[in-house]
Amino acid sequence: MERRLAACLHADVTGYCRLIASDVESTVRTLTTYRVMMIRMVAEHDGRVVDTAGDSFLAEFNSVSAAVRCAVYIQRELEGHNAVLPPDRRLEFRVGIDLGHVIVEGGRIYGDCVNIAARVQQGAPPGSISVAGTAYDEMDDALPLRFEYLGEQAVKNFDKPQRVYRVE
Repeated sequence: MERRLAACLHADVTGYCRLIASDVESTVRTLTTYRVMMIRMVAEHDGRVVDTAGDSFLAEFNSVSAAVRCAVYIQRELEGHNAVLPPDRRLEFRVGIDLGHVIVEGGRIYGDCVNIAARVQQGAPPGSISVAGTAYDEMDDALPLRFEYLGEQAVKNFDKPQRVYRVE
């Protein structure tokens, strides 16, 4: 098994079960369109899509700055696509990003980085990006973004709270 440092980006759709229950065909069509766009953007930012299942999306990057930049572009693009949909049919993604060592096996990645990215994403409001403290500490200062410190957050299945920042 290969072990390496990676910036993990995890995303999912807020209210996905409600959307599927109310109109499965429309939701799947929209999700498929959005996923194609997200895969393209990950590649454009030198990332790699690791996994997609249901409404979730996992990608890895060589740098936190690339992951954050990609997440910002994804959220901006999705906002434009969602603007033409009725409010109750919009697929709004929440994004979480962390940095850490991962184990690579058969194209998949495993490790705390993956899990923390998913956990900080779960606490993010629809259409937003949350960054774990470890990733925030390694971010390139050249990114023209502002961050709001949300404090230390308890995350499911971790004893230690995680510092969390939200991209403004």
